[in-house]
Amino acid sequence: MSIYESYAPIYDAIGQGSFAEDLTRHILASAPAPPRRALDLACGTGAAALALAESGVRVIGVDRSREMLRIARARSRDRGMSVRWVAADIRRLSLSPAARGALRPASFDLVTCLYDSLNYLGAHEDLAAVCSGVARLLRPGGRFVFDLNTVYEFDSWDDTDQVVFDSPDLLVYNRLSYDVERRIARGRIVWFVREIERWYRGEELHEERSWEDAEVRAALGDAGLSLVARHTPQWEPAPAEAPRVVYDCVRG
Repeated sequence: MSIYESYAPIYDAIGQGSFAEDLTRHILASAPAPPRRALDLACGTGAAALALAESGVRVIGVDRSREMLRIARARSRDRGMSVRWVAADIRRLSLSPAARGALRPASFDLVTCLYDSLNYLGAHEDLAAVCSGVARLLRPGGRFVFDLNTVYEFDSWDDTDQVVFDSPDLLVYNRLSYDVERRIARGRIVWFVREIERWYRGEELHEERSWEDAEVRAALGDAGLSLVARHTPQWEPAPAEAPRVVYDCVRG
């Protein structure tokens, strides 16, 4: 089973999507003009896409986890939001029949990919494929905004357990580690859920790659995307040693 399948309801229950929701508000507030159509890549359970829809933007959310999309659809239905959800791999949008039918070239004012989703890309060709796909879908002058964990974040992943949620009926913790030579970070996510009088255990192993700033800039440039600014998640200028950087880019 792929990641974010069995973990999807836990992810949603503990509010992990709030990071993307908060960041989306900064993105909208900084826009020179309100976007009309937006695409949220690796949309998860829909936090960013729904925040965009609430502001009046027409939104499509794409994710390869069908369980995440099932939750996103339920959330949009419960809130009366019209969002189109597409199951597809963000590296191969042009090869997906579902994505091809929904995603027309040069038709989006804004593309987002939030909550360190691009760290899950393990190879240079994957990052290049996403950037070129985004460039194809953006209108001239359209924005591409994404965030990445940096090596300064992964250097703190010191193979210790980190409790991320603790309630009477749910416990979630991560064991984080980082292989400096391979530039691969691992997060073993373990959760315990109490249902009536029994506890159930689940686990997923997530791997992320540490991308250097120069590698990111090269992939953007090769795709015809220009970097405008690097922000912190609080939308301040990102220092050189920021643990997480938000890249704000435009299509030329």
